[in-house]
Amino acid sequence: MKKVACVFFLMLIATAAVADSFVLNNQISKPTHHKIVIQWATSAKDVEENNTQLKQGKKLNPHSLQTVTRAGKINLNIPKNAEYFRILEWTKGTIEPDFLTNWVDIMPKKTYTLNQDILIPFVLISGMGC
Repeated sequence: MKKVACVFFLMLIATAAVADSFVLNNQISKPTHHKIVIQWATSAKDVEENNTQLKQGKKLNPHSLQTVTRAGKINLNIPKNAEYFRILEWTKGTIEPDFLTNWVDIMPKKTYTLNQDILIPFVLISGMGC
């Protein structure tokens, strides 16, 4: 029994060591009332559904969101089947984010830098800024 437990433990460690991840280099210094999250998507269809929900002012699926809690380099494990991600930033207490990035193809082991210059105002994406 001890051998089986030991083998299982070693397999678990080996799996965790090769888990897909990437680094988010968060260069946004945010006031404490700002909220930054990563939104994950598993397919192009999922991307389109998330875009539609956001444009229609519907609440986003909390299971597709991960809060970014600090600045600097953050090692992020990629959720199972995730193919894309984007960053959303709220500066007010509204349903829609104030800023967001385009969707990005996930590449394991890559470092993505997040700075204020790549965040786009939500009103431009939703068509309200024209």
